[in-house]
Amino acid sequence: EAFMKEFQIDCPRAYERLVVAGVPATVLHGGGKDDRGNTVIVAETVQAFITAMDALRLGQRAVDEIQPLVKDVASSLVRVPNMPADFEGMQKMRLWLQKLHEMRAHDEIEDQESRQLLFDMESSYN
Repeated sequence: EAFMKEFQIDCPRAYERLVVAGVPATVLHGGGKDDRGNTVIVAETVQAFITAMDALRLGQRAVDEIQPLVKDVASSLVRVPNMPADFEGMQKMRLWLQKLHEMRAHDEIEDQESRQLLFDMESSYN
């Protein structure tokens, strides 16, 4: 934000993606063509979901532990072929990324938030 003000940069969408959501546009909207087989892409997405859900089940609550895992899930989802643009799971992951980005690295989510994130991930995974 300070950089944009100092250099008088007026890019509201970039500001929204990088400062508010905390991730680049390629994570939110997919970036580039992935030439690997669909099976590999789906397997990596499943792996990202399972890793994130296991971390929550094991009691990880710190933002700096959870945010990269949620980002991996969101990044994987945008690469899945034929995934609807309005897939509810992707929308939920974006909201969680925004929430986590607004917190500091040493902050921890509450147990209720962890349960909700796990529920959102499980329903998206299923």
